[in-house]
Amino acid sequence: MRLQTGIAVLVAGLAAVAPVYAKNAPKYKTVETKHFDRAEGVELTPEFSDYLNAELRTELQKTKLFGEIIGEGEIVDEADVAASLIVSGTLTEYKKGNVATALLVGFGAGNRSLKMEANVTRRSDGQSLASLQVHVRVDPRWSERFLAREAAENLAKEIKHALQHASS
Repeated sequence: MRLQTGIAVLVAGLAAVAPVYAKNAPKYKTVETKHFDRAEGVELTPEFSDYLNAELRTELQKTKLFGEIIGEGEIVDEADVAASLIVSGTLTEYKKGNVATALLVGFGAGNRSLKMEANVTRRSDGQSLASLQVHVRVDPRWSERFLAREAAENLAKEIKHALQHASS
């Protein structure tokens, strides 16, 4: 009798945990992040694209929507292609900002500004799932790494929001 009760408790416990596990499972198998192109007149250092790509990969992992974040040009298994996405985009506008204005005026005046457009497409058929525009403003005294981190964080939030509402 004790053995049957123990087994019943174990089965009930597993049944209670199964929906929680299924809910936390990644929605997409993989996502590939491509280096963003630059529009004419966007004057950032060449390293900025690498910073942005690395930070975007980190931030996308935090969304828990993707099983694996892969680099540009990596191969995906045939079975996973239907559940795989590609994130690409363009840096459309960059303003360096002005430290003196930021210090004297404050309230966001003189801040650095970065605008970018991003596209999230399905790998299998190239269908666009989301087209996003992100605008980031940071203090002009902060490094490009911090600007990349802020841009990636905002972009990852927008991607998560767009993908969750697209499937609803």
